[in-house]
Amino acid sequence: MSGIKIYPAGDCAFFIQIEEKIDPGINSYIIYIAKQIMNKVPDVDELVPSYSGLMVYFNPLKTHPDTLKESLRKIIGNRHSEEHTPGSRIVTVPVLYGGMSGPDIGLVAAHNSISIEEVIKIHSSQCYLVYMLGFTPGFPYLGGMDSRIATPRRGDPRLKIPAGSVGIAGEQTGIYPLESPGGWQIIGQTPVVLFDPDTRPVFLLKAGDHIIFKPIGQDEFEEIKDLVYRDKYEQQIETRE
Repeated sequence: MSGIKIYPAGDCAFFIQIEEKIDPGINSYIIYIAKQIMNKVPDVDELVPSYSGLMVYFNPLKTHPDTLKESLRKIIGNRHSEEHTPGSRIVTVPVLYGGMSGPDIGLVAAHNSISIEEVIKIHSSQCYLVYMLGFTPGFPYLGGMDSRIATPRRGDPRLKIPAGSVGIAGEQTGIYPLESPGGWQIIGQTPVVLFDPDTRPVFLLKAGDHIIFKPIGQDEFEEIKDLVYRDKYEQQIETRE
């Protein structure tokens, strides 16, 4: 990749700009250099991947910005790293589609001139890439949604969307980890918890993961919800190299 730039972001961070577009290959490279920085560069406090770049936070009392910037240059200058595709996790997320859990699924179906059953089939047949987390803690921005169910955001955002709600906005889909306002079209809900500050790690998902949505019924939803509450639920995660 050419044209990679490093910008200062205040006195305790650098932003590594890769390319200004959404692309799985770019995301793969971002995740790779993030791992290289974490393993090889001391005194880095936090790394935050985004669609097209990586924010690197550091403590200026422990490392000089020029020293850190030079270390970052060496890592992104490694040509072999461009050919490296890191291993990733595939996380299965159970979803109860429609009904009170997915009040907008009928609108999504009508907008695309298909049935609700087709919306569910299309949405749950893809393997989605987690490009980044943002908006609220643990909210995954996912790539790979089929354009056949693309639907514009709501014109009147809701003040409260339940935690676990699965939504569509344009050609993107995502999951609300917490109850919050939002304007995405809600098509379902998962009983799985994506963000819990009392666990380690606090986030179920991370940039570079993949998600598969699994349709479930009301009884299974309640069963999983109870297991999650009692800390007995075994999350299905597969590692792919």
